[in-house]
Formats: sequence, C-alpha cells, structure tokens
Amino acid sequence: MSENGSAPVRLRIALPAGPGATLLYAHLGAALYAIGITPERVAMDSAADLKLVDAVAPYDSARWYLATACAPCGEAASAAVEAARQAPTLATRSQRIAEADAAVNEDVPFIPLARPLRWSLVAARLAQWQANSRAWHPLNRLRTDTN
Repeated sequence: MSENGSAPVRLRIALPAGPGATLLYAHLGAALYAIGITPERVAMDSAADLKLVDAVAPYDSARWYLATACAPCGEAASAAVEAARQAPTLATRSQRIAEADAAVNEDVPFIPLARPLRWSLVAARLAQWQANSRAWHPLNRLRTDTN
C-alpha cells in the first residue's frame, strides 16, 4: 500500500531479452521507484503499458515512423495517419504527414528515447564503400543471427 492507503501504481514494461534492455530497465526502474511507481518487466509479447520499439525503417518516409508510433493511438491520430497513407499526390501526402505528426504528438502514444541512429564500421582502406541509408543488408534474411 502507498502512503495514502491505495494500491501502488504498477507499470508493465515490455523489453526484449538481453543486456542492453536489462541496463535500460535498471535505469527506468530506479527512476520509476523514485516517484512511487512499481515497474514490472514483461516479455515483448505480453500485455504491457510501455513497449520498447527498436526497429529500422524499411523505407525513407515519415509515414512509417508515424504508423509505428501510432500503434496504440486514439481514433483521431489513427485517422490522420491513415489519411497520409491514402493521399493521392506527393504534395497532399506531405501535408497529411505533417497533420498526422501533429495528431500523434497530441495523442502522445510514443516516447522517443533517442534520435534515430545509423552507423557503420568500415576499414579505412575501403575507398569505394557507400553507406546504406536503410541500415540493413539485402542478404540478412539468409542468416538467423543478423544483428
């Protein structure tokens, strides 16, 4: 029980297995405990109040980000994202994406933890190397350990 006699607030946090997620959970848990919230780590496929989304966008459009962030959105934000998807022209799509961004930000279903990050480790002698803007390799599907 809390100081006022009510049950403590519990927050289920879905995180993948692994040391990075464990470190993140340790920091989140300490911060939540400090404000009187009891965190509970759950598996990614379990019911959760918060879920870590760690994904690489498959194409260069803000619509993917908005649709991914809006998975738990309310009706207005979901409708705005769908309107962006259905836009008939590039100019209309750009306008609808801006409107969807505003709707998702108003709904606040998504808390960004970091700016999107893409990096590569390449030997200096590889003068012809080019960055892959999507951060994935087309042959990844051939391996099970593609991280």
